[in-house]
This record gives sequence, C-alpha cells and structure tokens, in this order.
Amino acid sequence: MIKGKLLFTIIALLSVNQAFSQSGSKRLGLELSGGINEYQGDLGSALFFAKKPNYQGMGYSISYYMTPNIDLALFGSTGDVGFFTTRQNVIPELTDAFFRCNVATVNGGIRFKFLKDAPFTPYIMLGIGGIYLHSKVSQDPNYYTGAAGNVAGAFGLQYTINESFGFRYQSTFNYTFNDIWDGEPYAYLVHTRNKNNDLFAFHSLGLFINIPYGDPIGGDKIKIRDKDKDNVEDKYDLCPKTQPWELPVNDEGCPKDSDLDTIPDYQDSCPYNFGPRKFNGCPDKDNDGIIDSKDRCPDKAGPAEFNGCPDTDGDGIIDIEDQCPTLKGTKEFNGCPDSDGDGIEDRKDKCPNVAGPALGEGCPDTDGDGVYDNKDVCPKVAGIAANKGCPEIKQEVVQKIALAAKGINFETGSDKILAESFDDLDALVKILQEYPEAKVDIEGHTDNVGDPAANKELSQKRADAVKAYLVSKGIDANRLNAVGYGDTKPIADNKTKAGKAKNRRVDFKLSY
Repeated sequence: MIKGKLLFTIIALLSVNQAFSQSGSKRLGLELSGGINEYQGDLGSALFFAKKPNYQGMGYSISYYMTPNIDLALFGSTGDVGFFTTRQNVIPELTDAFFRCNVATVNGGIRFKFLKDAPFTPYIMLGIGGIYLHSKVSQDPNYYTGAAGNVAGAFGLQYTINESFGFRYQSTFNYTFNDIWDGEPYAYLVHTRNKNNDLFAFHSLGLFINIPYGDPIGGDKIKIRDKDKDNVEDKYDLCPKTQPWELPVNDEGCPKDSDLDTIPDYQDSCPYNFGPRKFNGCPDKDNDGIIDSKDRCPDKAGPAEFNGCPDTDGDGIIDIEDQCPTLKGTKEFNGCPDSDGDGIEDRKDKCPNVAGPALGEGCPDTDGDGVYDNKDVCPKVAGIAANKGCPEIKQEVVQKIALAAKGINFETGSDKILAESFDDLDALVKILQEYPEAKVDIEGHTDNVGDPAANKELSQKRADAVKAYLVSKGIDANRLNAVGYGDTKPIADNKTKAGKAKNRRVDFKLSY
C-alpha cells in the first residue's frame, strides 16, 4: 500500500512539473554520461547483456535547440569494448578467441524528441562521424591501431527537472566501417551473424544542463507571464499595472526615470538631467533658485532680477558684462569707475583721483605752466617743458655750484673730507634746498697717478663721502647719485702739476 502511494506521488509530480527541456531561451545543452559497452561482430554478440564481459565507458553530447522537436547534436563516447568465446570444430590453438579494444567516437547529427518541450519525452538520435581504435587480440601479439568511419543510432528517455538541467537514459549503436578491430575479419569458419563490419552498443545514464546561447526563439510552450504587456516578466515587474502604451517603462517595469532623480520621465520637466522635485526634476547647480535652463550664470549664484547672475560690486552691471566686476562703475565704461568724474575711466586716467582733460590723460596742469601734472616733475611750481615743468636753473646758480665744488678737498689718498671743505658743502646744501625737485649727480674724479682701478675705487669712495655729508644735512638720498670715474674724464693735462690738481675734483650736476 505504501509503495503504491509513493509511486502515485512520483507520477503526480512528474505530471504537474512545468519544467521544459532545452528551450527557446536556453538553447545550448551540455551532457556527460557513464555506462557500459557491448560488442557484436565476427566472434559473437553480447548485446542487451547477453554475455560478459561488459566494459565501462563515458559519453558526452553538445546539442543546440532548433525547434520544440529537434536538436542539433555532437555526441560520442570513449571506453573499452571486448569479447571472449570458445569455438568448436577448429584446431586446438584457435579454440579460445578474445580481444579488448579502446574506442573513441565522435558523431554529428540530430535528436528528435517525440513530445514538444515536455518534461518527460522519448527520443531517437542519428549521426555520422568517425571512430578511433586501439585493439589487442588473442591471435596477434601486436596491437592494432586505426581509425574508421562510424554511423550511430540511438534511442532514449529524457526527463527535465527544470529548464536548466535533467537526466537521460540512452542506448547508442555504433556501426563501424571496419571489420578487423576484433581480430576476426569475416570468415566462413567463424561467426556469421554479421558478415560486414563490427559494431558496439553504449548504454548510458547522463546528466545534462541547458544554458542561454544564441538568440531566444518562441515555442508552443515558451510563454512569459506579462499581465501589463510591457515586456517585463511579472516576477521581475515591480509595477505590474503600468501600461507601456501609456508610459515608457524601465527594466523593472516601472515608469522610466532616465536621469535617476526619482522623478519619472512623464513627471520630469528635465528627464535627462538630474534635479530636485521642487523644480520638477530640473537642475539648479548654483542653488540660487533659478533652474539652469533659465539661468544665464548656472555655475554662480545670482538674483532673479539679473537672471541668476551675480553683481559682485553692486553697480547694477552683472559680472559677465562688467569689465571691472570688483569695482563699482558706470554703464558708460562697462562697469568700470571714473573716480574723478572727468569722463576718463580710471584704467586709462593717469590721475584717477583728480579731474583733468583728455589732453593731459586725465591729469590737470596745477601750476599752469603748460606741462600736465602726469609729466610735470614740479607740478606746484611753474616751469618750462625743457625742465619737465620745473623752473630753469639760473646760470649764476650753476656757477655757485661749480665754485662750491672746487672747494671740496680730501686727505691725500683718502676719502676723508677736509674740514676746510664744509663751508662749500653747506653752500651746496642751501642750493639743493632751493630746488627740492632737482636731482644731483655727484661725480668723483682723480688724476692719472697710480693704478687706474685703485683710482676709480678712490673716486667712488669720495663721491659717496660727499653724498653722505649732504644726506646728514637733510637732503633726501633718493635725489643723490654718486659715481666714481677715476682718471677717465680729465679736464686738464695730467702731465703738469697744475693739470693734475684740476683733475682731482668733485663735480655736481643738477637735472630734473
């Protein structure tokens, strides 16, 4: 009673199993099997377990789903085939005959399944290919090795556990185009059942798996449950009631969200640009409350009155149009200032804080001498153009300077000024104070006695000493330039004592 219930349960499971064999979605099948090989040939027959020995073998197949009934297949097996027999009415030396042969086959053909894509189906298989033979026979001390053509026919039963794998029982009959691998080519003195070539059968049990390969194809029982017809199978559809003709859907069957901002495309004003819900899915990169598509400056925050552009200097001209974005200016000068209001913008105004005409590059002529302040060294004292707007240095002043310079003397071979020279130096100080804008070149000179390099060094030290004295009396050092020329600029003949005395001197030259 228990066995009957168990059998009924198994039959019921098989009947309700909706698994398919190799299907239109998993078209490539791979199988490995194991079993036994049985011989039939000139020595006799062991088919269908009629006689031992039965040697083990291994098989394989690679198949490709073409239709619900037909698979293309590449199949074969390898293992040993053998037989032993005792013959009558022959000489004693030939009474016992036996062999053992290692075989390997490969065939290409088709598998025909009698039931379309059913979990359990009988089938037949036909193929043609070749066989490799390596045989040891009792009547020959040498091994026989060769190859030949092969024709294979098979019948079997297939059970598919699910769409991915299942089992097969199969009996394959291999007719070889060779009659000598059993050691007995056809002869009238021996077995006469098979007068042509030798064959063997391979009975096997195998496991197969099906994997996706190639383009899926339809079939009578290949049906996908898709209630909303959006091409997303119901078991993967997170939105099973979305109609594709109403809304585009994604791979999960839900309304498509191309920019992944959680706003479906049909609600997203910018479906291909990530943006927040408060702007209907449109981006606002600078967070100024103006969406990028309407923002003239999408990367810099600005008020709505300027279409999202900033005005850093607050002059009413947005930065992208303001040539001086950090300085408050006027529209007349593209946002740049004119601090003195003279109609010349500061960038081009030589006197940006004092109004002046364009002729003076924005600078006035304060002292009214015809030289504008930007070029007038003495802008508050009327002068002449030749002196850069400064007063002309009178000839009597030049003579006073020359006279004072002659009174400057030093200790022999030294840059120490003699005390008797101080009055003349003080006279020079007074003149320089009367001409505060004038600059002075202090030139030191020597005669040609001694080494020229040493003379030049001494003249430089003496010029520096005079400069230091003038500075100590309040003269700005920036007005003074001390240069030593040594004996390179004589004003008299160095061949006489008087000439040498004249050449040892300090000259002063005023300029603007």
